[in-house]
Amino acid sequence: MSDNANQTSISGGTVVTPTTEIENGTVTFSDGKIVSVEAESNGTHDIDATGKYVLPGLVDLHGDDIERHLFPRAGERVDTTIALDRCDIANASAGVTTKYHAISFEDVPDNHRSIELARRLAEHIRDFDHETGARIDNRLHMRCELTNEAAVDAVSQEIRSGGDLVSLVSHTSGRGQFAGENTLAQRYDRLDEELETSIQALETRRGSVSDTEIVSRARKITDSASSRNIPVASHDDETVASVSNAAAIGVDISEYPLSHRIAQRATELNLTVAMGAPNVVRGGSLWDGPDASQAIKDGVVDILCSDFRPQSLLRSVFIENRDSLKDRVLRVSTAPAAAAGLYDRGRLERGARADIIIIDPNPAPSIVRTYVAGQEVYCSA
Repeated sequence: MSDNANQTSISGGTVVTPTTEIENGTVTFSDGKIVSVEAESNGTHDIDATGKYVLPGLVDLHGDDIERHLFPRAGERVDTTIALDRCDIANASAGVTTKYHAISFEDVPDNHRSIELARRLAEHIRDFDHETGARIDNRLHMRCELTNEAAVDAVSQEIRSGGDLVSLVSHTSGRGQFAGENTLAQRYDRLDEELETSIQALETRRGSVSDTEIVSRARKITDSASSRNIPVASHDDETVASVSNAAAIGVDISEYPLSHRIAQRATELNLTVAMGAPNVVRGGSLWDGPDASQAIKDGVVDILCSDFRPQSLLRSVFIENRDSLKDRVLRVSTAPAAAAGLYDRGRLERGARADIIIIDPNPAPSIVRTYVAGQEVYCSA
């Protein structure tokens, strides 16, 4: 055991810091913060990490996976409190220590997404912390559908109530991720005549909103968020002009740009570029977007998000892509934390919050232990 009963030491593993990879290193933490990161084992430890990796906890700025816990199969709706708790457990076991739940403020025909549901989820997320049983730090990412005026009003209210991140979304037929042969209807496993009619009506309503009005609504959101130091992302930037316009109205993050050139332009504009970790793991986009691995090689990706699969963040760290392990770790920890304005975490350094994960690389990378602010919240043993 460590000399100080209030301290915990993890020794023997490969410790990954923002600047280096330390073989047989030791991380010591106390009272929720990292006390030291040493290049050698000090001979005493509480946790033996020999043969394993020690990384900062993962920071996920965009995770839709709460929806899968709410609606695990067609026709089934799980209680919100239970769904959020299950999602919390799943993320802790995936090494995610700070989670931005991407909640869609929009109305769709099957009611799996609605403004009313988004409001209820936002309230539950704000109230879900360590004292109420949360294992990880759960935060609110508000996805604002700009073609819906009621959604804009609802997100504006949530910003005032204390949201953590907002993204600007415009899901209209023929544009963005629904360009070409991609349609909203393809998102549904089963499509009967009534649902198809409802989808067509929704597409018509969304398409009737002018570009001028969408820009006006976007500016309303960015102005409100900026006044409260809440970062703003633009979702699915589809042209060089659109990402330039987003930067001009105060957007901070280009989330899932739809081409390599757009990601490059976002980088030139000093926007943080986010792409999907599942894209890296899979080896390409599901929706004809850019190959995230190639974009990383070309230096136009800053952070990776889990999208709908929290396990993909850890898996992406162990996919070699002509870059170092520390750089792959940075994209899922230090960089997203900084993009969100959370400078107290996302790195193994003295004084940082003790969000720490231990990974067994064999036979496939998996989480052995997860610590959040120095508290063990998951252990596979």
